[in-house]
Amino acid sequence: MTEKLDLDHLRQWIGRDTEASDIVTAQLVKGLRATLFQDIGEPKTGDAAPWTTHWCLAQPVFPMSQLGPDGHPTRGGFLPPVPLPRRMWAGGEIEFLEALRVGDEAKRTSRIADVTVKTGSTGTLCFVSVEHTVTTPRG
Repeated sequence: MTEKLDLDHLRQWIGRDTEASDIVTAQLVKGLRATLFQDIGEPKTGDAAPWTTHWCLAQPVFPMSQLGPDGHPTRGGFLPPVPLPRRMWAGGEIEFLEALRVGDEAKRTSRIADVTVKTGSTGTLCFVSVEHTVTTPRG
C-alpha cells in the first residue's frame, strides 16, 4: 500500500532543475553505431554522432546506498517523492536542431515542467513532465 498522494506537495518540485555535462567520444559513437546496426567505422573529431546519442550522455551516478528497491535513486531529490510503487517512462517528444559531434562537450539541463495526477484502469497515476535541453558550445 502506498501513502496518500499530496499533489500540492509534489507540485512544489515544478521549476527545479539540474545540469550535467559529458563529452561525445569516438568510443561512445562506435558503440552506439554498433547498437543501431550502423557501420561502426572510425569516428573522428567533428563527425556527426547518431541522433540518439543524447540518451547516453551524463548519466547520473549514485552510490548503492542511495538507490531504492527499483534501482532508481531514492525519491525526493531532483524528482518529486511520488509515493507510488513503480516508475515508467510514458512518452516524449524530441526536436533536433543539429547533430551532436565527436569531441563536443554537451550540457544537459533538466527541468521539472509539471506534475499531474490521473486515474487509470490500474488506479492512481502520477505524471512528472521533465524537459531536457542539450546544448554544446555551438548552441
